Amino acid sequence: MKRFLYFLATDRINGGMSSAAKGFLWGLSKIYGFLVALRGLFYGMGLWKSHRLSVPVISVGNLTMGGVGKTPLIEFIARALKQRNIRPVILMRGYMDQSYGSRAQNSDEAMMLRSILADIPVLIGADRLKNAEVFCRKNKADVFLLDDGFQHRRIWRDLDIVAIDATNPWGNGQLLPRGILREPKGALARAQIFVLTKVDLAPEGVSAIRSDLKKENPNALIVESVHEPVSFSDLRSGEDVPLAWAQGRKMASVCAIGSPESFARILLKLGAEIGHNFMFIDHHSYVPGDVDRIVQLCQKEGLTAIVTTEKDAVKLKIFLDKIPADCRLLSLKVKISIVEGKDQFFERIHRLL
Repeated sequence: MKRFLYFLATDRINGGMSSAAKGFLWGLSKIYGFLVALRGLFYGMGLWKSHRLSVPVISVGNLTMGGVGKTPLIEFIARALKQRNIRPVILMRGYMDQSYGSRAQNSDEAMMLRSILADIPVLIGADRLKNAEVFCRKNKADVFLLDDGFQHRRIWRDLDIVAIDATNPWGNGQLLPRGILREPKGALARAQIFVLTKVDLAPEGVSAIRSDLKKENPNALIVESVHEPVSFSDLRSGEDVPLAWAQGRKMASVCAIGSPESFARILLKLGAEIGHNFMFIDHHSYVPGDVDRIVQLCQKEGLTAIVTTEKDAVKLKIFLDKIPADCRLLSLKVKISIVEGKDQFFERIHRLL
């Protein structure tokens, strides 16, 4: 059902009964839009208050549902601050993970960040304000990085950064659940920095996106970034595999992210040939049956390598015993690189600190 609703919201299903379903979702999006506007009004009038923390807060969020590259951007900022001897702490929303073999209160992004940022605290929980306050009682922090914070207005932020997917910035322009917008585009007026992600995958649309952003918020800084592949990681052996390994190699792609097409396009740019592309809905919790189906199709098509994202790797690694020894399971390490406006970006951040 979640997949069906997502396909309707992204107009991947058309005609027939889908028109009636889209009409119903359009009605729900109007109700949702009214509630979003009412919430914004309450905050604007001070009826609902944003609470300040004892140290600056940088929010990294987005306007659309999933797939913009928000987590790599959080990692990029955290590493850069750490290198300058600034102590960042990441605040992430937690929820009950229903994945196979686990009921831990962790999201896949949180699990990934904790595994790759071992020296930076990652606080996970539904009440991010309380988590931050409790942390500050016994620990030192110079800045909090509020993940997925653009709509989380309960915590006062000193800097609002909004990531925007250059390959699909606004979806069909409709609010949830008819589209993928969490808020109307007018909400962008609250931000101070826009980070366009994946600009190398859609260079022809960057100028139009910049124009849209200038209309909504002429004073905000706009920077451009790319998702830069670093290497592959073999999940069985733990060894790094150079990017050249993918050149001319036929493989299966597996991902459950908001923009699965982008992941496939990165692999294709590396020279890989995708024999089968397994795409699951964002935050999909893998079960043994999923892995069995992937393995069966790979064996049928003679594919001896399965490549996934770092976010999916933390959930698929527990199924290694179900993957034949002659089939490699690898994750693609990707980092954010700012290609336009990097100096201005960090100048805005360091101005706070």
